[in-house]
Amino acid sequence: MEQQFERNLYMKMMGWIYLFLVSNLCFWLMNVPFIVAALFLAIDERNLAVFAVALSFVGVGGIALVALLEEVIKEKEMTPVRVYRQKLKQFGWRGYLYWLMGWAGSIVAFADGLFFLRFPFGRWLSPFFFLLGVMSLSLSLNCWYFQVRNPLAKKKDVLRIALYYTFKKWYVSLINVLLLLLLFVCVILKPPFGISFGPMAIFGLVYFNQRKFVGRKISTIH
Repeated sequence: MEQQFERNLYMKMMGWIYLFLVSNLCFWLMNVPFIVAALFLAIDERNLAVFAVALSFVGVGGIALVALLEEVIKEKEMTPVRVYRQKLKQFGWRGYLYWLMGWAGSIVAFADGLFFLRFPFGRWLSPFFFLLGVMSLSLSLNCWYFQVRNPLAKKKDVLRIALYYTFKKWYVSLINVLLLLLLFVCVILKPPFGISFGPMAIFGLVYFNQRKFVGRKISTIH
């Protein structure tokens, strides 16, 4: 009896490890441009444009990973590759569009912040550009979350409620964006660790924060 229990426990642990690693692999397969940039390009201002373009593709794989996490909570056991592929077809295009808003907002904030630093008053504007970048990325993350939890919702409804919670739960927005940035920094500085463990760990924490603090469905919010 004890041996059977230990065997079942071992199989469950191996199943979770498989789910974790394969889900990470699926995410990175959708973000090959960033992996290539992180592995082969130096961290140099001349390569910033390449990194920026590489990050523009995150939306497709990102929302699919969020949707996979939602299914993990519901089903516990699944075939990650099959589920991930299904979620790509279901949410991929919308995830890409939602991400472009945050990506573009953060690029504008970063570029304008660097530009105004040339002037004596520029440093006083730095907090504004930082908040613009954070809120832009947080809006994308919240759009992913509400779209996944409300698959039939229209884009305008998703945007409305995502924008509302981006500002209402600003502290959650800040934490989630810092977590997302940590993922990309880890991949650049510690590729083996960031690639193997980063996506599921970071997106899992972001998703946990969203379920805990902004966890309502659109239909229940007035």
